[in-house]
Amino acid sequence: MAFFRSFYLSKNTFILLGVCIALFSFGLLNNAFFGIGQILFALVWFVVLIETMLLYSKKKPMHIERKLPHKISNGDSNKVTLQIKNELRYALQATIIEDLPEQFQYRKWERKTALPAQKSINFSYEVQPKLRGIYHWGNCHVLFQLSKFSLVYRKETFPFEQEVACFPSFEQFNRIPLKAIVSQFSESSEHTVRKIGQSLEFEQIKDYSSGDDYRHINWKASAKRGQLMLNQYQDERSQDIYCVLDLGRSMKMPFQEQTLLDYAVNGCLALSKAIIMAQDKAGFIGLSHQKCDFLPAKRDFKQFGKINEMLYNLKTDFLEANYEQLYKFVRLNIKQRSLLVIFTNFDSVNSMHRQLPYLKSLARHHLLLVVFFENTEIAKIIHEPATDLKDIYTKTIGNSFLLQNRLITKELQNFGIQSLYVQPQKLSLEVINQYLNLKRKQLL
Repeated sequence: MAFFRSFYLSKNTFILLGVCIALFSFGLLNNAFFGIGQILFALVWFVVLIETMLLYSKKKPMHIERKLPHKISNGDSNKVTLQIKNELRYALQATIIEDLPEQFQYRKWERKTALPAQKSINFSYEVQPKLRGIYHWGNCHVLFQLSKFSLVYRKETFPFEQEVACFPSFEQFNRIPLKAIVSQFSESSEHTVRKIGQSLEFEQIKDYSSGDDYRHINWKASAKRGQLMLNQYQDERSQDIYCVLDLGRSMKMPFQEQTLLDYAVNGCLALSKAIIMAQDKAGFIGLSHQKCDFLPAKRDFKQFGKINEMLYNLKTDFLEANYEQLYKFVRLNIKQRSLLVIFTNFDSVNSMHRQLPYLKSLARHHLLLVVFFENTEIAKIIHEPATDLKDIYTKTIGNSFLLQNRLITKELQNFGIQSLYVQPQKLSLEVINQYLNLKRKQLL
């Protein structure tokens, strides 16, 4: 029974059998054609028999191992390798069919390759996931024959059941020169004048003078010296930076098969790593309809792993985000003045006006950077030449959409709210540069 499940005739066989039928038909007119048809018919089945014996000469004609990455990167190309060893004494032509995860929506995936006799080859292909979560690889099927003109296929199924987690894009760090960007920022900030502030980082003990804060008098040192001495503190070098991610309906819009939410998740991850490398404290807030997911800001590198895990596990029903709840949550849980980088998207000026009162209230206590996205599909349309009246209408409507985004940027700036209007594909690099510019200007 297993033989019949693995035995296939190729299309070459049916072509030759069709020729035999044609020769038999012409044999009604001339017996010579009938004789040629008989010879060809017998020859076809003789070749089928010989090829079948060769292909089934071993019970296990080949060995395959699939090597998947420990985890795959969302939105990036990830390499999958198949190590194939041909156990037969002759070369084969193989068609590989993989049962890929359902998230890729590939209904028919196959690749062709040559297998040298009794040798191993590494066959690689790339996948580009668009969703976070668990990806399940199924079986690997191989159809192989002696040559591309062969009449018989043999099918072997290798039962692989493998699962891989798709995390927010970590491959982007190979494209973004993160170390060089942060190092360049540090070098340019070396000669920045350090101000004396009221943080908890101790600077020195000095003589008390009129106007100094009496709450910082060091009474033990004063008793020893016989005069008032004051503890002096320097500005806190590590500042609190929070990535605030809008999980509402406006982030469901897809660009190149990936939602704005996943672009923002990748941007949050890249920004968090830059924050920690710049010796600041990175934190995270996930804003949904009912609650706020919260991770307090810290500076150690374990924090990056916690943020990565939290971003991976984010789930949302894409209901309208509650910015009133965000304001209450921030006022209750974040006491120190911080930079809040809000990843969101505004459909129109009116949608921005609905959230503006809460953004203005937050801006009174914290520095806000609102990151929202350019509709690259509309931008592409308006840059194409118009050929008829319909195209003119389309370009006009598209220009009005993009104009609203520029108006949103200006209105936010009028209320002292920093903004970044960026293409989804360029988010990570742009938001890191904007964060470093704000630090360079010492706005926080």
